[in-house]
Amino acid sequence: MACRISGVIGVLGLLAASSSAAQEMPNPQAMQLQVQQIAQQRPREAEAAARAFLHVISMQRGEGSEESSLALLEQLKASEPDAYWGEVAQLTVQFDVVQNLARHDSVRAGLVTQMFGLEGMARTLQRAYRSANETQRDGIRSQLEKVIAAHFDYETQLRLLEIKDIERRLVDVRAETQRRRDKRAEFIKFAVDDIIRDAIRPR
Repeated sequence: MACRISGVIGVLGLLAASSSAAQEMPNPQAMQLQVQQIAQQRPREAEAAARAFLHVISMQRGEGSEESSLALLEQLKASEPDAYWGEVAQLTVQFDVVQNLARHDSVRAGLVTQMFGLEGMARTLQRAYRSANETQRDGIRSQLEKVIAAHFDYETQLRLLEIKDIERRLVDVRAETQRRRDKRAEFIKFAVDDIIRDAIRPR
């Protein structure tokens, strides 16, 4: 789907900036290929994973939106099977991203879940926009603006976490650099002693 929100790729780009948890993630191209494969192969387990992720999203929001999300998914299955499997594939891969992330960083996993939920809303609104009349399109556009604004705010929260991580690491690197400066002579002596011991060690 040609949408401003790029789903897995966009969120992984944010995570890859400095999060150590992101190092466990596959690259975005591999994940996009996985989405395409699921959409083509249509495995039943993907449907279960997509529904499970909708449940996680609804729990994260603290809203009772799971039933409506599932109903929309069922409507899509009946009316547009190809679009349905594209949505299932996207949700399945996103669920895998969140599960991997949650093992290392529950805070980021929560933010990413919210972002993925908003992306699902954007895809639903995009599909509705295609068949809407001009009056309806104005309302859908207004809804999309709210969704994208919320998504932007979660992106900002992720970036602020990354800034804090970078600042913490910078403090650690500075402290280690100062420690090495303070013990310069000691480090040099140890290194030279080690080289000499190795030189006179029997072969």
